[in-house]
Amino acid sequence: MMTEPRKRCNPVRVFVVIGGILLWCGIICARLVQLQVIRHEEFAQQALQRQQVTRSVLAPRGVIYDSHMDELATSVSVSTVVAEPRNIGNKIKEAAQGLAAILNLDYEELLAKMTDPARQTFMVVQRRIDPKDEARIEALGINGVYLVEESMRAYPNRELACQVLGFVNMNGDGGAGVEMQYDQELKGAQGQISFDVDARRRSFRGKIEKPPVQGHSLVLSIDKSIQYIAERELAAGVLNAGAARGTAIVMESNTGRILALATYPAYNCNAYSDYSPDFWRNRAISDFIEPGSTFKVVVATAALEEKLTRPDELIDCQMGTLTVSNHVFHDHKAYGLLTFNQILENSSNIGAAKLGLRLGEERLYKALITFGFGMKTGVDLPGEIVGLVRHWQQWSGLSVAAISFGQEVGVTSLQIMNAINAIANGGYRIRPSVVDRVIDQNGNLVHINTTDPVRIMQPETAASVREAFEGAVLRGTGRKAALEGYRAAGKTGTAQKVVDGHYSNTKYVASFIGFAPLPQPRITVLVQVDEPKGGIYGGDISAPIFRAIAQEALLQLHIPPDQTSPLKTPKINPAIAVDAEDFRPDATPVLPVAARSGNNEDGKNQDDAITIRVAAANVAVPDFHGMSKRTAVELCQELGLAIRTSGAGTAVFQLPPAGTMVPLGDQCSVTFALSKPPAANKPKGTSNSAMASTVRQAEAIKR
Repeated sequence: MMTEPRKRCNPVRVFVVIGGILLWCGIICARLVQLQVIRHEEFAQQALQRQQVTRSVLAPRGVIYDSHMDELATSVSVSTVVAEPRNIGNKIKEAAQGLAAILNLDYEELLAKMTDPARQTFMVVQRRIDPKDEARIEALGINGVYLVEESMRAYPNRELACQVLGFVNMNGDGGAGVEMQYDQELKGAQGQISFDVDARRRSFRGKIEKPPVQGHSLVLSIDKSIQYIAERELAAGVLNAGAARGTAIVMESNTGRILALATYPAYNCNAYSDYSPDFWRNRAISDFIEPGSTFKVVVATAALEEKLTRPDELIDCQMGTLTVSNHVFHDHKAYGLLTFNQILENSSNIGAAKLGLRLGEERLYKALITFGFGMKTGVDLPGEIVGLVRHWQQWSGLSVAAISFGQEVGVTSLQIMNAINAIANGGYRIRPSVVDRVIDQNGNLVHINTTDPVRIMQPETAASVREAFEGAVLRGTGRKAALEGYRAAGKTGTAQKVVDGHYSNTKYVASFIGFAPLPQPRITVLVQVDEPKGGIYGGDISAPIFRAIAQEALLQLHIPPDQTSPLKTPKINPAIAVDAEDFRPDATPVLPVAARSGNNEDGKNQDDAITIRVAAANVAVPDFHGMSKRTAVELCQELGLAIRTSGAGTAVFQLPPAGTMVPLGDQCSVTFALSKPPAANKPKGTSNSAMASTVRQAEAIKR
């Protein structure tokens, strides 16, 4: 029997099979290379995103110090309750019930939020809780509910320097004052923290990816002691006069450093949302004032500088009447011949108008611009307006005489003070400032605030006007501003207010601006009282407040009384001189050291009431209140204005105020918030329950 021969393998088929296997292996290898080498980073990031949750950590804001390195604003750690409803599972109702009971929230509303599909991954239950509630929340033991530590702004002195400091809103943005002006420097750099999560998105381990970096700190020129004195005396003076509001500024004469800036009424920076946005506005730079007789210094100084008069020249004041372009101007008293000094001492309208007519339109306009009117002072605070000064070619035949004693111009409190300060320091216009320097968290210098003084008059001119100003205190309308043991100089002013487009016969602004001690002034002080009742004159209402502020401020600056002064040398009150006793955390404003009357005993030398006619400007600032951010930005674009925004939601606060006339291209600052401020204003010092969490690290703050 023959056997069949074995069939031989087809070599082509073998090669095809082997080739197929190799090709398949090559494709697999190529795919592995693509996944594990070429796209490694991409898939690693996807895996990381599924395995980790990253949260931003706000950096603590920098500290704000006064000139003696005492804290005016700092940051404290508080807890925020957050939830991950997805991880709570079937215990959402139990969690909502427990949280609502502890945090005093509406149960139904909280449950609706926790069952909202859009909030399943993460939601904030309540920010900045009371420290005593932390342990109760942790005791609930609910998986998916935890506490997150964040930074919160605290102001240990409550209302002190509130319009200078401003506040920080719930989003961590500066909303007013230096908190807004220096927001980027104060904010610092955010950090990041990552949490590992399991398949059910439950976090079990945290890691700091990037630590937060504290913002830079500010050292202000504000002296806490002098600021307290200014606020105390201003509040007492406004209340005694039955006035609506008031402003007081203390400036270092030679440097322009603002030692105190007070506006009454004030608000508690810790509870800013309890107050109407009208309280937040710094009226010293964002509101027009009617300069009144204080403006006579401009024309008098310019006439001296141009050699158009002499300090000893006799000027005929024509028994109180002067006709210009068929219009009769009147004085408050029938004066005859007065010297240059006596014109300022007695605040003669006719004398000032005659000096203005000697200058003429062009030279008087040049003097206004030289003194800084019609432009911003450059102070490092938000919301400053330029004021209103028309070009001389737009003046009428009455303008020169009217402007000479405060009509047809609109100025801010800081503008007029800066002008008077040039008399005090020997002839220099200096940019005022509230921030001396910026430092880092280790105290190293980052930036120092410098200014270049501009000489606007000769020293002899300034000396002559200072002499006239001293006469106003010794013999003229400012006698109630005289200090004990120090020589002082200054000028009174009384201006009518505009009400519904007309000049009121019952509403006035009473002013006094002066400096001390002579012959080398250290401080310049402005006091303005808005709408006093009864007395209306700056010499009666504002001069005594100036006296109280300047007297104590000089003691705080350790300036010895003048032993040659014929006035009585003051006794130093230890309660005033010791800083610590003035600034207990629970301190409340007290009455002035000595009672001061607003009545003039002999009825003479009252400074005259001045009416101001404000000229039109390029564009009126709109009322942004209630607008969305997009609407506000579009409106500004239409009007030709720049806009600076902070926060989110609808507009609740703006600078400059609505209706203010500003040049095209000027900037508006608008603060937005998610919740509307209360319609009614709470009294000064009202507590805010949402701020109670500061108790743990700032128990000294008692609102």
